[in-house]
Amino acid sequence: MAENLFASLNLSAASVMLLIALVAMLESLAFIGLLLPGVALLFGLAFAAGSADIALPGCLLAAFIGAVTGDGLSFLLGRKAAPWVKRWPKVRRHPEWLQHGEAFFHRWGGLSIVSGRFIGPIRPIIPFVAGSCGMSPWRFTAFNLVSALGWAPLYLLPGYLTGQGTHALPSRLLPLLWSLAVLVFMLLLLQQVHRQLHPEAGLYRYLRQHLPKDWPPAPVLMLGFALLLFIVMTLLSLSDLGHSLNRQLLPPLQQAGAHWGLWPLAITLLGDPGLCLALAALSAGYGHWRHAQIQGWGVLVGVGTVLGLNILLKLLFEQPRPPGAALTTFSYPSGHAAGISALVGMSVAWVVHNRHHGLRHLGYLLAAPLILLVALSRPVLGVHWPLDVIAGCAEGLAAAAAYRLWLYRHPAPRPVSMAWLLLLLGTAMLYSGARLQAAAALYLG
Repeated sequence: MAENLFASLNLSAASVMLLIALVAMLESLAFIGLLLPGVALLFGLAFAAGSADIALPGCLLAAFIGAVTGDGLSFLLGRKAAPWVKRWPKVRRHPEWLQHGEAFFHRWGGLSIVSGRFIGPIRPIIPFVAGSCGMSPWRFTAFNLVSALGWAPLYLLPGYLTGQGTHALPSRLLPLLWSLAVLVFMLLLLQQVHRQLHPEAGLYRYLRQHLPKDWPPAPVLMLGFALLLFIVMTLLSLSDLGHSLNRQLLPPLQQAGAHWGLWPLAITLLGDPGLCLALAALSAGYGHWRHAQIQGWGVLVGVGTVLGLNILLKLLFEQPRPPGAALTTFSYPSGHAAGISALVGMSVAWVVHNRHHGLRHLGYLLAAPLILLVALSRPVLGVHWPLDVIAGCAEGLAAAAAYRLWLYRHPAPRPVSMAWLLLLLGTAMLYSGARLQAAAALYLG
């Protein structure tokens, strides 16, 4: 499968390694690396290399050369042209880039070249700072080579080994592995894009200039992405290609779930529509009586709207569930995936929306695994097609993004305790435990 794909794209091993070297260099190049989603790109290239059985030493060497070259060029730029570079309008608009790098370099000295390579926000800045501060070229080169030796395998091996798994798995599981690789790539890409959307980042400033006033970049991008994903999944689900993908992806997911006992069932109960609506109602009451704010009511209205819309969409598309499914209602889109995406997305947005960008970023990262686990539990249990849950997640995330836009115009007067999220999760887990046996009778017979 991978060999045919590469043949159709006319890609050779040399061209893949050249791309790896180029991305590694740009990822390490001063200032450019701050804007490039290098982690996601390197994962995708490494997966492609592993699935096409391109030699690992060659890929590691390419990444090593690219990383060393990028840091070396950044060092020379700092050594020869620092005053000129510091006058660039882009750099003058972002003084924090150099301030953070200089503070880190002055604290750790030569060790900052090694450790800084693994810290995203300052990775492309440290070599430039080292050059501008007059560090010895020979000393810098030694640290550069040592750090690149560890950086190359750390960034390439996860994707490469995942790609190599295409050779070890039976052919019927290959569509699942490729789908998971695409999912990981998309999550890495979204994570890195969101990292560039804090108010001082270049991407944020650029979008601010081109979007209408009062349209914040992050939720606007998420809303557009979620709506586009839902449209694509809908068109795909109604096509023969979508039916084929569903039939290929569902069996391996069900087979994998057969070894997990009751865990898929316990996880899927966390997304029960009734539970999601009840937890949203708790949020409304908590926000109203504990904090005297209306933002919790927005969570209830949003989750209720998503679940009501989901029922209408099921009736509109009339897509049958997989053969042998324990449920008999229509399948597309998944109500559990939509409900958990809306509830978790809105709840996290409410709690972190008036906090600093780093904490918001961490909150969204921690929310993603819970949404994915509940969504994947549906095809694992055989009650939804895989495309159903992708569309359901898109539906819920679109509502969460719209709610985030509303919060920009109606921010809470003071932050809500983050412990509220833990209380919601604990309540959902108690519900899952209490309902497990009854649900087993329904889902598993």
